[in-house]
Amino acid sequence: MPQPERRYDRLAVRLSLIISRLLNGETLSVRILAVEFGVSVRTLRRDFRERLMYLDLEYKNGLCRLVPGCHTSSGERDVLHFARQTGVSVVFPVLDSRLVNLLMNSRDDSPCIIYQTPLRSVAAPSECFHLLTRAITERALVTLFSGGRQYERLAPYRLICLDGIWYLVCEYRGYLNVFLTIEITEVNFLKESFSRRDDLSRLTAGNDFITALPHFRFIHDVLKEFNSQQSA
Repeated sequence: MPQPERRYDRLAVRLSLIISRLLNGETLSVRILAVEFGVSVRTLRRDFRERLMYLDLEYKNGLCRLVPGCHTSSGERDVLHFARQTGVSVVFPVLDSRLVNLLMNSRDDSPCIIYQTPLRSVAAPSECFHLLTRAITERALVTLFSGGRQYERLAPYRLICLDGIWYLVCEYRGYLNVFLTIEITEVNFLKESFSRRDDLSRLTAGNDFITALPHFRFIHDVLKEFNSQQSA
């Protein structure tokens, strides 16, 4: 198996086991988990802060647990939903409750490992990333600051990680636009919703569009220059 696939496999299993233990009511030590999974404490903290941010967690003295009273009876469904929502499920020949149950209950060496290429840069300030994810989920307009410029009433559609880089795909002033999240310095959540365009939703979920993300700015600038010459 290629090295990137092995790392991606390892990430998926690590997250699955962490979720399983949290749902079983365990209090987890970040440092102990780092030794167990063979990763850095920084990586584990990023797991909790970014990859597991949808869970209602509380932290104290390097320990993490689900907030008491949280519903914990749908662990397998939560893992499956998380895997499908983030695209992790596509790397498995099949990902169902039977396989999830096997992975969640494995206490020895992980039976499956997905290797993930390390992020080439910090995705974005964690609060910005959280607000953008929330805005996408709630279909809320945002104002963001990127590259020293302010973009008002922007409609975020997706956050996509490709080759270790996170991109924000959005609609701005009626046109599709893409931002490098590392360049986003501030996000303001607006209490104003927007209607997602079906054509943009389908387009931004397609393989051809995603693989072309690194070239979006170049294509956008070329088309903009061409159109300005045509209208001159």
